[in-house]
Amino acid sequence: MSVAADVALSWLIEGNNDYIIAEKNHHGDISPKRRVHTHKHGQNPFAVIITCSDSRVIPENIFMKGIGDLFVIRLAGNVIGDFALGSIEYAVEHLDCKLVVVMGHTMCGAISAAIDKDHHGYIGTITKEIKKAIGTEMNPTLASKKNVRNTIDKILESDVIKAKLNMGVEVIGSIYHTHSGHVEFLI
Repeated sequence: MSVAADVALSWLIEGNNDYIIAEKNHHGDISPKRRVHTHKHGQNPFAVIITCSDSRVIPENIFMKGIGDLFVIRLAGNVIGDFALGSIEYAVEHLDCKLVVVMGHTMCGAISAAIDKDHHGYIGTITKEIKKAIGTEMNPTLASKKNVRNTIDKILESDVIKAKLNMGVEVIGSIYHTHSGHVEFLI
């Protein structure tokens, strides 16, 4: 089942609205029946979400989706490299996901680390990439948005993704606001 990017986006917006108000008893399907179904028939996610590893950022909960609904890639600072990009290509090419969402967030430790100081080791690899994306930006929220844009640009360098853009695939950015739970889509 392939879902158009605009339909996938409307599902995410609806789920996020449910999450914010939390008045509805609407949750993604995590039932044993759903587990068995996806075990037998495979996954069929309608969107790819690339987001931070931050423990407060849980896409399945933020969008109130269940087993098999989202193809989630989580990396500190939502910084991608070859393995993550290969995962995105897989979801778009083989699972027929039409929507790819890069979701940064407020109060991101990786963004703050890149703004505040230099780091060593593999953490330094992450912060150097973020520093390239944000330049001299000192406002953490604006820096997060710039970092999201940089990740989108890297995704759009993929020949697989470029070819799929003419077939209804969309790559968009967003910021999850940790204080309110709201996802701001950067369209």
